[in-house]
Amino acid sequence: MPRNTAVFAPTFAGEGVIRSDDIRTDPRYGHSAPHYGMPPGHLPVVSYLAVPVTSVSGEVLGGLFFAHDEPGKFTADTENLVSAIAAQTAVAMDNARLHKAAQQEIEQRRRAEESKELLLHELKHRVKNTLATIQAVAMQTFRQAPRSELKAFDARLFALSEAHDLLTQRDWKMVDVTHIVQRAVAPFAAEADRRFEINGCEVQISSDRALQLAMVLHELATNAVKYGALSTPTGTVKIEWELPEQAGGPRLELRWTETGGPATSPPARKGFGSRMIARALRGEGNGAEFDFRPEGLYVCLRLSLT
Repeated sequence: MPRNTAVFAPTFAGEGVIRSDDIRTDPRYGHSAPHYGMPPGHLPVVSYLAVPVTSVSGEVLGGLFFAHDEPGKFTADTENLVSAIAAQTAVAMDNARLHKAAQQEIEQRRRAEESKELLLHELKHRVKNTLATIQAVAMQTFRQAPRSELKAFDARLFALSEAHDLLTQRDWKMVDVTHIVQRAVAPFAAEADRRFEINGCEVQISSDRALQLAMVLHELATNAVKYGALSTPTGTVKIEWELPEQAGGPRLELRWTETGGPATSPPARKGFGSRMIARALRGEGNGAEFDFRPEGLYVCLRLSLT
């Protein structure tokens, strides 16, 4: 462990990210005895980036530290990407702690084998789904590897991290759709002067469906900012949902309606976003319908609750 010097202290206290083009010029640098800077023989550190890894409870679990021997190596894009990875790391460590605590509880109640197998199966299922999602996003995003796609991957990873954070707070149980929608569009609502109108019934869906819905809403919002209603000063987006009775039980029907933006028309080819939405909503009775209306895009999503 590094000593808790003035440079390291903000990270270990969870005060935020430190990014410096030249850490040697930072006013906190070089005040700790006995070396007052780099110890003899230490690898040269000039560019510096430190991101705290913080549990959902607020506890600082550690930090991600990066250094380079040349100045100005870490950009704002680097900071955003590492921050998203730090959030995913915290979720993984929180889940590991929950798993350990559950094992101890199982042992105390003398139901070790049966409950342990059930818990391990569930944990493996969650990890497998998460890794598969990240892998699919990465393969699609970096196929051509232009700079813009790196930013897109960064945003998608952050959206997935936010969805995981919400699920962790609710112990991976059923999640309220209102919370999912609000979390998914929050970054875009700030940028677009809160031009979202959100309205729907109280309904909860499973953790799997929550992750899918969060990613779908992120893609729709990104598209609206680039090409749709949120690309103009007066455009708005209405998000509303209900539970219509259908054969086989109720299913969530969510409608995304854009108005006040540029006129829309069906794209010549499917992009990553539309392919991702189609794959995320695969399954009997699930799906998405797109209507490229003159006044703006209309999308109807249908998905099961579990």
